[in-house]
Amino acid sequence: MPRDNSITLGALTDLLGGTLVGDPEAVIHGVCSLDEQAPDAIAFSNASTPRTLQTGLDGLQARALLVRDDVDTATLNTTANLVRVPEPLPAMVRLVPLFYSEFEVERVVSERADIHPTAEIGRDVHVGAFCAIAEHAVVGDGAVLYPGVVLYPHARVGAGSVLHSGVTIRERCVIGEDSVIQNGAVIGSDGFGYYPSPEGHQTVPQVGVALLSDRVDVGANTCVDRATLGTTPISRGVKIDNLAQIGHNVSIGDHAIVCGDVAIGGSTKVGKGAVLAGASSYADHLEIADGARFTGRAAAGHVRKYEKGDYTGYPAQPIGQWKREQVMIRKLPKLLKRLRALEESVASRP
Repeated sequence: MPRDNSITLGALTDLLGGTLVGDPEAVIHGVCSLDEQAPDAIAFSNASTPRTLQTGLDGLQARALLVRDDVDTATLNTTANLVRVPEPLPAMVRLVPLFYSEFEVERVVSERADIHPTAEIGRDVHVGAFCAIAEHAVVGDGAVLYPGVVLYPHARVGAGSVLHSGVTIRERCVIGEDSVIQNGAVIGSDGFGYYPSPEGHQTVPQVGVALLSDRVDVGANTCVDRATLGTTPISRGVKIDNLAQIGHNVSIGDHAIVCGDVAIGGSTKVGKGAVLAGASSYADHLEIADGARFTGRAAAGHVRKYEKGDYTGYPAQPIGQWKREQVMIRKLPKLLKRLRALEESVASRP
């Protein structure tokens, strides 16, 4: 929610530990983006060269701009107020609470929630209307369950976690502390396991669990399947975007990033700090090393192990190799033309 707040540019610069080029008495009433500027707000630019920064300054309507302190601003053609900081985006994040407050819910348990007598509900929680909390489920202190959240038997939600409307946590699955699960996500749905028989496909029972550690964020309508046996572990600090599919027995290491529309096949291991960009896909039983990064729409699976590095393409391969192949592909029409000319020359000889 917006706050009716203001701060002088001088005080703002001191708060950020930056350097001001401009008017310290200018008053800032908010933050904004360069795409949607406000005349009394401060925007930010991650431009790393004077030329690209000048592009952002041309037509600037915001009252001030956060810029990188390693960019030479002396050559810029501008009279704008500039606040120079090491990293503009983290600086902007620090300013947001000055002008916006998070929506606060009343810490009450709705009379319209369906809570089993054996469920354990912690202190200072919010349980919204039409939540369903089954037998022996646990809701930790300070957790927030918005209307329509469903906890199956023995599900656990850690202290301080927030589950938005429409979230389902299946039986015996665990959400760690200070995690955020966005609308419509399902944690612990059955893994996709079948085997053929003369009578048709037979279901492999999925009797494991999904286990999310602390400070894990899961996007809207994402599914994290329960394990066939054992666990589907999502480690501390992992961030998963909307519409992702995490297969049964997948493991994801600390602080990895899984972007929107990613699909990860069963039993694949994703290392710490790995980045899986949007709409990329991963076959089952892969090993992705710590720090490996995949571009959008990359398709991994033609090899089983991916070392640390940057990958792209279909099938996914090291970016350097992909670039070399793209250069060769673009040369193929000319090479084919030369080959045909050579064949005709040879054929015409007596």
